[in-house]
Amino acid sequence: MSFYQGLQSETVPFRGHNDDQGEAYYAWPSRAGKFPGVVVIHHIPGWCEWTTEVVRKLAHHGYAAISPHLYFREGNPGEAPDELGARIRAVGGVADAQVMGDVAGAMAYLRAQPNATGKIGVIGFCSGGRHTYLAACTVPGIDAAAEGADRLHREAELPAPRHFRQRRPQPDRRSG
Repeated sequence: MSFYQGLQSETVPFRGHNDDQGEAYYAWPSRAGKFPGVVVIHHIPGWCEWTTEVVRKLAHHGYAAISPHLYFREGNPGEAPDELGARIRAVGGVADAQVMGDVAGAMAYLRAQPNATGKIGVIGFCSGGRHTYLAACTVPGIDAAAEGADRLHREAELPAPRHFRQRRPQPDRRSG
């Protein structure tokens, strides 16, 4: 038996912020069993091929992974992802509260699946890393978080995520 198992993937409906119906890309290992979940938060250019590849790569390694389309409320039928991403970038992205609601909705989707262990991590890169950090600070039920935007949260002087507060002291930003 090969170490790397097959996977299945599809675009699925999910309930996001304010119970809005959105879409997400979901992938999971095709073998039987229970899997921890991962929410992949896309970068500001939007829901793209690279993001779906990350979701599939996580499924390939034994996770049920989902990436909510954070711009589903803003798109027009037939609009190319690059055009939508550029339009969203031009106005500075979407509201943090909306993204946190969509992340919570994606987590609920994962936990509702029959193959779920209930454990969920969140990962994001670039602006998705910033949103991952915010989610770790504010969204209940996240078991792990990995973000790729360290510079962003330091410059914004965001608080440490809940699970880091007791492990590492925060620098005093008032002293030079």
